[in-house]
Amino acid sequence: MSVGSDDTETQSEWPLTLAVSSSTGVVSLGLGRVAPTDKRLSEVRVLAVQELATERRHAEELTPSLQTLMAAAGHTLEDVQKLVVDVGPGRFTGLRVGLATTKGLAFALQLPVVGLSSLEILAGTYPEGLVTAVIDARREEVFQQVFVDGAAMKQAEVGPASQLATGAMGVVIGDGADRYQGAYQEQAELTMVGGRNPDAATMLSLSGQFRGVSGADVEPIYIRNPDVNPNIKTRPTATKSETATESRQ
Repeated sequence: MSVGSDDTETQSEWPLTLAVSSSTGVVSLGLGRVAPTDKRLSEVRVLAVQELATERRHAEELTPSLQTLMAAAGHTLEDVQKLVVDVGPGRFTGLRVGLATTKGLAFALQLPVVGLSSLEILAGTYPEGLVTAVIDARREEVFQQVFVDGAAMKQAEVGPASQLATGAMGVVIGDGADRYQGAYQEQAELTMVGGRNPDAATMLSLSGQFRGVSGADVEPIYIRNPDVNPNIKTRPTATKSETATESRQ
């Protein structure tokens, strides 16, 4: 875990913001003071960040990790003023766990929520130039989206890496590219950067431009139907990446 010092006098006025990402095999949590801005990236005073490789144990690991994060930063959940959540696409179970946790906190504490797509978060680690964000979609497929200077060039896609790799551009990042690196390495003009996942620190930086919405209005981005249909009634889910825009305002 990374822990920073507490706020300066000016930064203490910035909203204390909690970020949650659980759409991949790595759970990433972050707490920080985020400066409101009209630009794409905000100045952030990161107080604590925790990442945990968990694969299939998102439900068991998320709450204890959150408690550890808050304790390390010297804050309680009641101090939080804003929430940021990774809305996918990604692993269906992990995605639902992160969203359920965030929505529960939003309801209990009456907090606004900013929803960011996992692919946008990945691209945010390279704010300039061409970036292709690729997330493992299982079933021998990936979720992929190309960005230029942080802005999406087109909607996110899902399909076999061998097919989508031909549309990749610039720097290629994400666990999907790591898993199917052979398909992307065949494209000589690409630059592969391994070991990247949607991370909470980047989420904090991206969140300052948005006021947030009610937790009830934040929905997951699946792009394709879940591998397993839950046996409970759920609200209709988003299928297009632009839904993330509606989740942040």
